[in-house]
Amino acid sequence: MTLKSSRRRKCKTCREWFHPVRPIQPTCLATECMTAYAIKFNDKAREKKLAKLRREKVAAKRRNRQRKRDFDRQDLKWQHEQTQKVFNKMRRLEELLWFQARGLEPECISCGKAQMDWCCGHFKTRGSQPGLRYDRNNTFLQCNNYCNKNLSGNIEGNKTTRGYKQGLRERFGQTEGEWIIDYCETNTAPVKWEWQQLEAMRKEFAAKTKALEAQLHIC
Repeated sequence: MTLKSSRRRKCKTCREWFHPVRPIQPTCLATECMTAYAIKFNDKAREKKLAKLRREKVAAKRRNRQRKRDFDRQDLKWQHEQTQKVFNKMRRLEELLWFQARGLEPECISCGKAQMDWCCGHFKTRGSQPGLRYDRNNTFLQCNNYCNKNLSGNIEGNKTTRGYKQGLRERFGQTEGEWIIDYCETNTAPVKWEWQQLEAMRKEFAAKTKALEAQLHIC
């Protein structure tokens, strides 16, 4: 025989006081109260399970992203792509500041035009001489679409433009211009890049870029 407890409880559904007949009894014995509580309990259990699954899914995505980051960090192609972007931006800013410091309007090293879509133009391409891809002596301000892309750097010039080589001579003088050209054409030794080296270089370039942006803003 089940005896009622002398200690009253409030029904979880109707909030009325009742005397439980079992040690763990959340509702009174009214059918509608027990049914409503069971539905609510099952909904909470389902929501709890779904919340757990969502947390596990988020944690799995986080682990996958970390694994991808670890893989990318050691992948030289990925490292070069990221480092090149930062270096190119840094060189554009350095070049713009060079012209600004001398009170000159920035111009393309190859065609001499101003007010262009500026990029970091490589004298020797990354494919031909990869050891110079992050070399300041091999990179100068250039218009992107016309000279860099459409004319493959416009090194020798054409009927309407002077070309990269002549642009170096005109900008820096015959002696220094020829030195830069000779430097780029003779430095053909291969470079064995390490991902740690590229990562360190990228941090250095990023810090320099930030300083240049602040300097250009002040000027």
